[in-house]
Amino acid sequence: RTTRNEDCMNLNLPTGRLVDISLPLDARTFHMRTYKGFKKDMQFEVEVIKAYEDGGYGQIVRGAHMRLHAGTHVDAPSHMIKGAPDLEEMPLHSYFGDAIVADVRHRSGGEAITPQDLEKAVGDIILPGDRLLLRTDQNQKYDGSPEWMRRAPYVNEAATNWCIEKRIALIGFDFYHGATGPGEDEHPTRVGDYARAGIITMPYICNLDKISKRRVTLIAFPLNI
Repeated sequence: RTTRNEDCMNLNLPTGRLVDISLPLDARTFHMRTYKGFKKDMQFEVEVIKAYEDGGYGQIVRGAHMRLHAGTHVDAPSHMIKGAPDLEEMPLHSYFGDAIVADVRHRSGGEAITPQDLEKAVGDIILPGDRLLLRTDQNQKYDGSPEWMRRAPYVNEAATNWCIEKRIALIGFDFYHGATGPGEDEHPTRVGDYARAGIITMPYICNLDKISKRRVTLIAFPLNI
């Protein structure tokens, strides 16, 4: 959920390595779309609201202006379904536990990720309750631009149904998760399909290229807001 110091990337743990899969929240590089329906824009920005030299206790204090969906984040079911649980109502174990990395790098911009792709990548190891992380490496060059969006593949309806049938707990995207196929709406209804099935979506992840195993432990606790 939050940005970590890059030193954590290669921190050795008793049971393995800790790899940060979150994008840096940097106002110089991170930008989110503001499409129809927004009452106001709110991009990510950090402001110094008290400097060291401004008296008081001598400390520096910063404030952040941001959407709750800025950067690497998880979407509560209420994001797409009115009346569904908010983030603070979701059990913490949803964001901690077994995860599997599906290598679908052969799919590029405008191409569909299919059930066959997912079966080939993780069909032999997937279990109910797993958290599925889709690897394309597209976010290694994230800039939020229309070109970045066009580089993304999309998860087709059959693959979405495959995820639901496999009863995964969470799906993570290291590419533009709003990408759609030919003739589909700009904002795909499949995001709502995940929410109705109790599957959490986790967009804007990265660094899956630094993970060598297909089965790992995901720790992605969201802020209690």
